[in-house]
Amino acid sequence: MNVLTRIDLLEIPRQAFPMKFKRNSSTCKSCLLFFLMIVTFSTGEVRADLRLYLANRHDDSLMRFDMDEISGELTLRQTLKLDGEPAPMCISPDRHTLYVARRKAEKVSAFSISPKDGSLKLIAETSIPGEGGACYLSTDRSGKFLLSAYYSEGKVAVHKLSENGSVSKGAIQAIATEKNAHCILADHRNRLVLVPHTGPNIVYQFIFNEKTGKLSPAKPAKYVPQRKLSPRHVAYHPGGKFVYVVNEGSSSVTACRIKSEAIHPIHTLSTLPADFNERNSCADVEVHPSGQFLYCSNRGHDSVAMFAIDQKTGRLTSLGQEHTEKVPRSFNVDSTGKFLVVAGLRANKLTVFRIDSGAGKLKSLKTYEVGKGPTWVQILKQD
Repeated sequence: MNVLTRIDLLEIPRQAFPMKFKRNSSTCKSCLLFFLMIVTFSTGEVRADLRLYLANRHDDSLMRFDMDEISGELTLRQTLKLDGEPAPMCISPDRHTLYVARRKAEKVSAFSISPKDGSLKLIAETSIPGEGGACYLSTDRSGKFLLSAYYSEGKVAVHKLSENGSVSKGAIQAIATEKNAHCILADHRNRLVLVPHTGPNIVYQFIFNEKTGKLSPAKPAKYVPQRKLSPRHVAYHPGGKFVYVVNEGSSSVTACRIKSEAIHPIHTLSTLPADFNERNSCADVEVHPSGQFLYCSNRGHDSVAMFAIDQKTGRLTSLGQEHTEKVPRSFNVDSTGKFLVVAGLRANKLTVFRIDSGAGKLKSLKTYEVGKGPTWVQILKQD
């Protein structure tokens, strides 16, 4: 029997109680006692449907937390040793497998995710090409292929995924691009794949063949900003018409329209307050599941920049910044849209923020001490 929480009890409609009770009546007291017994003495356990996975690059560890879907409270459940600087992670579309790139070891580890409690079990480790290892991982939307980007070597690769979730040995395809390839991500149609490069100030554009897993150049093959922006990561709008590129060196974000299988810039906004003149660089970017808000992390100002998204035009309006722990390199918004969790890379801390569903602003809930060098945050909702 599932526990009936206070929230559930308060939300029971009056129609469920057709009888009218007099105040202090024995019947009313009996009903109250009955519900208290359900809440207090249930034989079942509360199921935390949100899981949070954290890669700590500097102490070679992988942590798993249960996350309370109402309060956002984190409870550490599992810590795994993972040599070789674990950093980028991604979860398969079916939510059965977690992939972790170990940059120094030049490997990808595939873990099965328990549908019961989110616990991790190693499936396989696969050596992958790349000088320094992959700096970004993603699966295609079908979950049949793993896409990877290599910062130092300046290349991208595609690997086939086996039925058990492991990464097949040997790339289907490896394509030389340019130095500082920082991200690789397919759009919601599983058609357009974008690869931003910080140093060369370029976003490579590929067309993905979901049957073969092969990438081919889009037309045009590159989006080159008119000024030096240093594009780093991308996030697609759920409506499919827009994509947002966070720019590392210029501390800005560019809203783009997707048209004719290519991106077209709309405008670029700063992620910083007007009076901030110190050193800063942007790291991550995410769109809220509702498509109404956008978030970017600032390293230097140490904050998350918040934006509202115009649903018709894709344009952004700044909502200000919310301060975080030192060097917020990675963050993640859970799929319910209630929480945003940020890893402070230099602080060795994790902060949970509640998202105002109407205004899009963040409110800090609690900060946790974690491993050394928390580099990647991934939240999973299990049914």
